[in-house]
Amino acid sequence: MKKQAVNWIVKALFAGILAFALLCLGCLFYFNTPVHFDNPDGATEYKYESGVFFRGTEGYGYGRVNNDGFNNARDYTPKEKIDVLLMGSSHMEGFCVPQKNTAAAVLNRLFDGKKYAYSIGMAGHTFLYCAKHLEQALETYAPEDWVVLELATLSYDPAAMDAACDGTLPDMPSHTGKLVTTLQELPYLRLFYTKYVKGANEAVAAAAGTAEPVGTEEFEASLSRLLRKIGEVSAARGVKTMLVYTPTVLPDADGRAVTDARPGERECFARLCGENGIVFLDLTERNIAAVEEDGRLPFGFANTAPGTGHINSLGLRLYAEAVHARIEEGEG
Repeated sequence: MKKQAVNWIVKALFAGILAFALLCLGCLFYFNTPVHFDNPDGATEYKYESGVFFRGTEGYGYGRVNNDGFNNARDYTPKEKIDVLLMGSSHMEGFCVPQKNTAAAVLNRLFDGKKYAYSIGMAGHTFLYCAKHLEQALETYAPEDWVVLELATLSYDPAAMDAACDGTLPDMPSHTGKLVTTLQELPYLRLFYTKYVKGANEAVAAAAGTAEPVGTEEFEASLSRLLRKIGEVSAARGVKTMLVYTPTVLPDADGRAVTDARPGERECFARLCGENGIVFLDLTERNIAAVEEDGRLPFGFANTAPGTGHINSLGLRLYAEAVHARIEEGEG
């Protein structure tokens, strides 16, 4: 009886290990997100382990993280010539689309060798986190012409903008350590964590990127202070700064394409950017035209809710084309 019990336990353990291994193997082709670590150079809060294949559940993205820990088709060589540095959130990270369709990849095809764009887009890095790390990013990658920051929204809390300006915006920690890293490298455990546990970093980033309605004076004062610092940091490094607003666009009850921007926000950003020597590129009309004229949504995928979530290949192409046209215009 004791021998039978031991045999049953051994068989059960073997079956469990085999099932877990098969689940991890299946996740390699369904959901495989690299582990991220604190970024020692300070250009971002964190970056991914290098050379890892990625595949996400949203959209049909796949590719390989480069040697620098970011989603670029080309490996990074320290001190190499970079003309345009792209910064932004998971939209610029581009894990939801094939690597060839990221904003950086499309922009480099448009440049056709005349310029080189490099992306340090990273999940959770909303505009305020990009602003927080701008100085270190410019020091690390030393772009020669432009730094381009993505804005998926224009609604920011004044206190969070002040914190980004002062460098006191809360850090988004990476959970590292030998055991933790090993567990994160098991695809099925990573999927389970993402689906049922994850949320701390997203909550921090979301708190920095949303705002309750506030007095115009308070909002403008904080935004003006932040943009002034961004302009000064960029000017000190001899680069031009572009903020690109690419809003989610959805049809309303009458079929008209609308965004969630609050009245006056776009005009406020455009005016204050102009006062601080920053280019404000507003893609609202481009995204609306994609919906109303072409019947296509720049956000969302066939396996997600239409028009929501991350920027899809169309939205990233519109983004890259607009950035390319503005850079060409400025040098024409």
